[in-house]
This record gives sequence, C-alpha cells and structure tokens, in this order.
Amino acid sequence: MSNITNLLKKDWYFQGFNGVPAVLNGPTRSMVYDMPKSLGFGYSASIEYFSHDVCYYLYAWEDLYKVRDELLSHFKNKKNYLNFLLKLDEKKCKQALKDYRILSKINLSKVNTKRLFGIWCKANDIYGSLLGVSHIVEGFSLTTEDQIRKLINERFPNNQQALLSLTTPRQHSFMSIEHYELCLIARAIKSAKLSAASINKKISIHQKKYFWKLNGYTSAKYLDNEFFVKEMQELFSKKVNFEKFIREFESLSKRTKQKDKLLKKIKNKELLDLLKISDTLFVIHDRRKEHMTQAITHLELVLEEIANRFNIPLADLHYIRPSELEMLPDIWPELKKRRQCSVYFLFPEGELPVLTGAEAKKYFQKLEKTESFDEVVEIKGNSASPGKVTGTVKVCRGESELTKMREGDILVACMTQPEFLPAMKKASAVITDEGGLTCHAAIVARELGIPCIIGTKNATKVLKDGDLVEVDANAGIIRKI
Repeated sequence: MSNITNLLKKDWYFQGFNGVPAVLNGPTRSMVYDMPKSLGFGYSASIEYFSHDVCYYLYAWEDLYKVRDELLSHFKNKKNYLNFLLKLDEKKCKQALKDYRILSKINLSKVNTKRLFGIWCKANDIYGSLLGVSHIVEGFSLTTEDQIRKLINERFPNNQQALLSLTTPRQHSFMSIEHYELCLIARAIKSAKLSAASINKKISIHQKKYFWKLNGYTSAKYLDNEFFVKEMQELFSKKVNFEKFIREFESLSKRTKQKDKLLKKIKNKELLDLLKISDTLFVIHDRRKEHMTQAITHLELVLEEIANRFNIPLADLHYIRPSELEMLPDIWPELKKRRQCSVYFLFPEGELPVLTGAEAKKYFQKLEKTESFDEVVEIKGNSASPGKVTGTVKVCRGESELTKMREGDILVACMTQPEFLPAMKKASAVITDEGGLTCHAAIVARELGIPCIIGTKNATKVLKDGDLVEVDANAGIIRKI
C-alpha cells in the first residue's frame, strides 16, 4: 500500500460530479492504459472517491502539466499534429460505435454467465479505447485557460465580448444540434404545415437518434417519444421564438468571421497557438461527450442482465470492477459498503484494493486538505455566459438533488452533465466549481441565454440552499446578499 501513501504527497485537481465506478471504468483505464498506447504519454495514476453516487475524480497536477507540455512540444515540432489528433480520435470513436453495434446484437438472456461477464469486460475495453486520445483535453484546458484569458485581456482589456468571441468554438456541440433539430420540428408544428402522421414520424426519427442524450455517469436513461413531445410542449409554453433561435444557430459562420477578425488583430504567437489548439480540442471534447453518453447505454444493458441474474440491485452492482465479476454473489456485501464511501485506485501496473468506510473517508480528507468557508461572502470565477441576476441558491451535488430546483432558482453544482439539462432550463443562472469555456455548463447556458460563472473552485462549499445571491456573470462575481 506504499503506492497510495505516496499519492498523498502529490497535489490534485478535484473534478466533482455524480457518477459510479461501473460507468467510470472505461474513462479511468483510458487515462493510464489507452492514452499512452495511442499518444505515447498519459497519466501516472487515477483516484476516484465515491459517496452515495457522487464522485470526485482526481487528476495529479504534475500529470496535467506533463500532458500539456507533451502536447505543446508535439504541436511545435510535428507538422499537422492537431489534424493527426482529430483523425485518430475520430477513428477510435467510429470503431467503438461499430463494436458496440456488434455487441448489441447479442441476446444477453441466452448467453451463459461466463460469456456475459466477458461481454461486460469487452464493453469496458471499447469504452476505454474510444477515450484513448481525448484525455489530452484536461491536460490542456486545466493548465492553460487562465493564461488564455490573461493574454486576451492584455490585447482586449475589459472586453468580455472579445473573450467570448475568441473562445467560441467553430462548430456546434452535439447538444446544440439536438436542440436545433427539435426546434425545427416544433416550428413546423407551430406553422401547421405537418399532418399528425408526419409529426409522429419526425418525433420517432428524433427519438431514435437521441434517446440516450440524458445518460449520465450514474446510469442510462432511455427517452421515449413522449419525453420529446413534452420537451416541445415546454418550448411552446415558454413561448420560445423558434425563428430567432434557428436563425442564430444557422449564423455560426457569421460568428466565426467575427472571431477571425479579432484573430487578425492579435500579434502574440503564444495566444494564437493556444487558441488554435483550443479550437481543435473542443471538437475532440464534444465528440468524447457524445460517444461516452451513447456508450453508457451499452454498458448498462449488460450490467442490468448481470444484476437480474444474481438478483442484486443494479445500484449496488454499480460499484463492481470488471476484474471482480467472478466474485459474485459473495462480493455483494462489500459493494453495499462501497456505495456509502469508497476510494478506487488505478496505476499502469494495475488495480489496488478499494478503501471503504472510515478508512476511505480519512484518506480522502488527507487528499482534500479542507478549509473553512464560513466567513466568505463573495466568490470569484470565470464568466462563461454574460448577464446579471439575483436569486435563491439550490446546491445540487448529484442528480438526486435536481428535484429541488424551482423556476428562477440559481443552480450551483460542482459541474453539470447532460442529466442536469431539465434543471438548467429552470435556472436563472448557473454557477459551477469547475469547467472551462467549452464545458457543458458554458455551452448550455449560452444556448439558454442565462448568466453562467464557472471555475469558482468552492461555490458548492461556500453557498447553501436558500442563500440569496447576486450573480454578476459580466464580472465573474457572486455575492451573498
């Protein structure tokens, strides 16, 4: 256990979200196994802390800087390195979907248990493989975004619009595309140009294409036609201006032209290089989110069959590792303990035993180095979507807490994920501990037209449910009132 003692000496970045080990096996193994195979460099270790389906995913700062330095070195010394990353990532993602389609044709109820275990291990291997390139994103974004903001502000002082324009991606996210396509259907319905049969057909096509969009790191969610009908009804009830949204969506080329005009005014090569890399990594980041979200469906289908076969609740089975399947059903009591509190480790050399209970909590507290925030009345972060509002805080550390949100509340979270979307639609503003300019919270907030402040580091610790706050996303400041 000397390895985990040595980890306490390192500085860590804490990425908090709702998640479970069974859905995060692939992402974890890709950091230490698949990324080095694909790119020649990666991460030295992975730590995950879980408590009641809320996860803290830890990155060693020294690993993040190493990944950044490797990326910048290859970018400077290898022609078309960014194009190489794009093509390799696309190839891996396409292959993963192809492999999952093959697995999905297997009648899981007909295979023996040994083969069923093998199928779940294979599904995890595919998951890890599709992420073999994309973990480069954290190594770049977490270590360079402050520098990008600093350099932009030096060239365009106190110009929030310049910052947003220069960091706006050159293509739409898959989430934006889905919303756009739904709005196209809603507009056609509103114009009364479609028959009932045509409407049903369009909704069915949309459902088959995006039934997985609210999958999260805790579970898969199959969305039926009725779900998308309700989404459109919500758009109608809020009197969304479909023409305006569609026009703005389709004016991306206009926005990129504005970005290019600003780029021509920049002489600083470091900033130009960082913005170029950032544009490329947005594509990889968004592709990763899209394919990970789809992959979760396949993982869960196999795990559900295993849970049914052993008569174990899926919620408990979410805490098993592929290497432990042969221990079923005897490992079940241990899985229950892990749900309460557990720490998982992974090294290039392999897994270590999982810490649980008081031992896990004590270890995590040593990593976290907690401090008091009782006297803090003002929080600073980075603006991701402009605006200024006052409202009541609702802190949502996991999906189970999203039901607290009421229309006009201010959503405070470690970070947002696809399953947060219904709550974000109710929010008057969004505040997160983490995230960059192209994170989920930033993209959705801009799309919804609500203020958003990201990267506060401690908003979920400082703020409490019921706090009245002023959110000044123009300045990146939250004040308790």
